[in-house]
Amino acid sequence: MNDPPRKEESRPEPPLSEVIDSAVRRIVTGGVIGAAAIALAIYSRPAPPRFQAFAAEGAIVRVDMRSGTVLACEGQRCYTVVRRGQRLERKALPAEPPAPVTKALPAPQAPPAAKALPTPAPAPPATP
Repeated sequence: MNDPPRKEESRPEPPLSEVIDSAVRRIVTGGVIGAAAIALAIYSRPAPPRFQAFAAEGAIVRVDMRSGTVLACEGQRCYTVVRRGQRLERKALPAEPPAPVTKALPAPQAPPAAKALPTPAPAPPATP
């Protein structure tokens, strides 16, 4: 029942080329798994909202944040305000002529008082 002790079988050491090949495979596999994890994290993050909208004076304006298109609806009618790639340009205001320099006018004077008219002399009494 007692077995005699066995001699441990020794494995021959693998050649250096196999050790290097095994290490390279492990490094490449780790890199691929790491890249896949990073790609999955980037893909699964929440994206910004695609549309933004606001209302003003009975109209609704919708902006597509990815394409840059601006749509406006008023009542039952909708139209495109700005298309993709179109730029808004500012209209140049016409140059205003310089404002004329005005001199301060003197304060108005009160009109002269009306002259009193001479009173007529009383009529002489009538004689019969």
